[in-house]
Amino acid sequence: MVKDLLRTLKALAGKRRELSLIDMGKRDPDYEEAMSRVVELRDQYEGMDLSPENRETIDSMLDGLDTLEEAQVDLAYLAGLADCLLILDRLELFQL
Repeated sequence: MVKDLLRTLKALAGKRRELSLIDMGKRDPDYEEAMSRVVELRDQYEGMDLSPENRETIDSMLDGLDTLEEAQVDLAYLAGLADCLLILDRLELFQL
């Protein structure tokens, strides 16, 4: 049941999280700098003379890291929402 609830919450919060992150990312110089670095590294990677096997291994690793990062962001967003609800509950502005 907990897995189903988590899956449902992630689906419901997904679009809102995505829009919020895009909006906040536009205003954060650290994010902009990190994104520029990733673009530089991607360009370097694409220019490398790698064997097909090495390229496939690296691509698989990068896909795995992307999947992990997305899961972490989803969980962090849900944790933030839960924290907000707990704060509102403690302030007696919302009852759980």
